[in-house]
Amino acid sequence: MLKKRHVLLLVCLVFAMVLNAQEVRKHSISADFGAMGLVGYSNTYRWYGGADLKGNLHVDNTDVALNFEALTAKVFSIGLTVRPNFEVCKNGILFAEGTMHSRIFGKYKAYEFVYAGSVGFRMRHFLVQAGIFSRTMDALGRDWHSVDNYITEPFNVLYKLSFSIMGFDNQWDIYLTGANFTDYEYERVWEPICTLGGRYDFMERWSAVAEGTLKSAGMFHGTAKFYEGMLKIGVVYKL
Repeated sequence: MLKKRHVLLLVCLVFAMVLNAQEVRKHSISADFGAMGLVGYSNTYRWYGGADLKGNLHVDNTDVALNFEALTAKVFSIGLTVRPNFEVCKNGILFAEGTMHSRIFGKYKAYEFVYAGSVGFRMRHFLVQAGIFSRTMDALGRDWHSVDNYITEPFNVLYKLSFSIMGFDNQWDIYLTGANFTDYEYERVWEPICTLGGRYDFMERWSAVAEGTLKSAGMFHGTAKFYEGMLKIGVVYKL
């Protein structure tokens, strides 16, 4: 009797594992990884170079992105973004986005921390996005018992408007974006960041990407008359 119970239990366990495996197979899972080299110039840092690394995990209708950027100007950035997507019409995607972002300015021994929330709508040739973000700026290694205070911006508006010539899902594309934020920078409403970019899927899993960016120079919203320019070139590999 005991052996029969063990066999029955084993059969039930195997059956449950098969059902679970079938459920797992119903999920759509994919990922991609991007690596870009960059060069830029500004009045703050003069000439600088760096690397931009991006990893994206796609599970069903949700995207999870982890981004890291390192500049020779001793600026280091890292951000985590979660984005659920909802198809509301043909080629029309409504999405929500939550982001945590941190940037360290090694030369000035300071850092900023940003958390942001937004909603957006994307179709084949355009994207619009709006939301809010909060920022904290402080000195690295500050004594929390000192009389010095950190700086907080509790409420800022973020926006993005992007146009695609061929379509975001086309084999090759050229796009233009105007926004007050990127994967690594968040600026005030009146300080737009303009980006001209392109993508070419030259193999089944490989894409070549390039972006040119123009923005007001300065740190912590310190606007200057001079503009900062940056060029990024790299590849994306779909796992």
